[in-house]
Amino acid sequence: MKRSARKGRARVAGASGQALVPALIFLVIGCAGLYVAFNSFQMTSARIKLQNTADAAAYSAAVLQARDYNFSAYTNRAMVANQVTAAQVVALKSWIDELDATYSSSDLDQTVNVLADHPAQWSTPKQIGKADIDPVRATLDALLPTVARNIGSLNRALSNAQANYHAAVFTAVPDTADAIAQLNQPDTRVTTGYFTSPRNAAQLAAWSSYTATITPAGTLGQDDFADVVTNPATLDGFVKNRDSMRSVAPKFQQLNDSANKICGAGSSFTINVTHDGGTQLRSDKSGWQSIDASTAHLRISCIGPVESEAGYGGSANGNITSYMTHPPFAAWQDWQGYGGYFNFGYTGSSQPGWQVPDAMAEQFRAGPGPSLDPANGGLLPYQEVNGKQLAAQAPRITIEVTRNSDSLVKTVGLQGGGRMKVDYNAAGGAMRALSSAKAYFVRPDEASVASSLIGSLLDASQWARVDHATEYPSLFSPYWQATLAPVSADERAAAQANQIPAELQAHTQ
Repeated sequence: MKRSARKGRARVAGASGQALVPALIFLVIGCAGLYVAFNSFQMTSARIKLQNTADAAAYSAAVLQARDYNFSAYTNRAMVANQVTAAQVVALKSWIDELDATYSSSDLDQTVNVLADHPAQWSTPKQIGKADIDPVRATLDALLPTVARNIGSLNRALSNAQANYHAAVFTAVPDTADAIAQLNQPDTRVTTGYFTSPRNAAQLAAWSSYTATITPAGTLGQDDFADVVTNPATLDGFVKNRDSMRSVAPKFQQLNDSANKICGAGSSFTINVTHDGGTQLRSDKSGWQSIDASTAHLRISCIGPVESEAGYGGSANGNITSYMTHPPFAAWQDWQGYGGYFNFGYTGSSQPGWQVPDAMAEQFRAGPGPSLDPANGGLLPYQEVNGKQLAAQAPRITIEVTRNSDSLVKTVGLQGGGRMKVDYNAAGGAMRALSSAKAYFVRPDEASVASSLIGSLLDASQWARVDHATEYPSLFSPYWQATLAPVSADERAAAQANQIPAELQAHTQ
């Protein structure tokens, strides 16, 4: 009995030792599989990180593109506001000069002295008005030229800032994209020379030609900036039309007297003064021009109605050496301003330069006097979308990033050797990724919920147009933002051809 028990235990011990062999084989295979899986995971992770880095770099480039367009929009709007102010300065100078002339001594005073029985009723209020106007005119004469020049200088600075910022963006994109790539993954960089390579030439050409520098001054025809500046909703009433009745009861610029010494008993002599004036942008967009003139309407009982020039004034900015087309004769084109304005606000005629008041014509022939801003008057160069672009998409910017193969796997000790050595098979010893992004313009209709969510805008309703109109992309509205875009098949093919030698491609095919 005891002998058989010892034999049984021996048989059990021998069986348990045999199970260790397959367990060790399984452990070796599992470790090899884990090793391969670990390295594969690192490779997959590296590819994902590389693509994310390319996306971040491309998106950053598109942000610069959108900021460039938005900067142009903000500066264009600032220049529009400054041009409106320049028009107001020119208008105010013309108006105060005309007002001063109206209250100064003139031929009209001689007529009153000869015909009116009590000329002091006309001359005394006029002298009072002249005394009130003199200090005002002296202040404005000292102030307005300085204001005009400063506005012009500010516009010039904004115009130059646009051009410089736009040029700087093209220079900054490669460096910015490279910096973003390295911040995302220190071992990654933008492919050297990619932006200046022939395969990126078409894209750069499309980007550079999407906008253009427009120089409106000195040209005839339609211009976007001039359209905005001369829009009736942009210019105030004082600039567009200053028609008024200058006669103010009971004294100023009016007379209600008799002319008995000329016409006999029971006669009458009345004067009422009307004022016409306005400011308009020259048709060649080279400056603002302004004319103000007052006409005295006399009625003498024994003579009848007579009109006389009471006073006039004018002002301008820009180069006024070509104030008239055919000096000293005023052609109808000289009375034609940009944007449908003509006759400097005078509404008594439906044709430019036809049957305008004599006082206005007299001022026009005399010229506006020294220009308030000869250097920077008129519309200055600005940035705008080149042509009538209906698609709200700017040209794509494609970024290619590179990461060397020896940096893909951080656990170098696990690379193995011999048959177990991991080979990354990266063409040219590097892994590369492409990503595209672009700026786009969005100004949705607030009436549609779907369209108001274009681009997943925050506070989308604040971007919408209340008039439900479709707004096409321009550099007057700062509604540009960035988004990623699909990489074209041609760009992928070009990238592959650039990385893999031609003979190797032929062999792999």
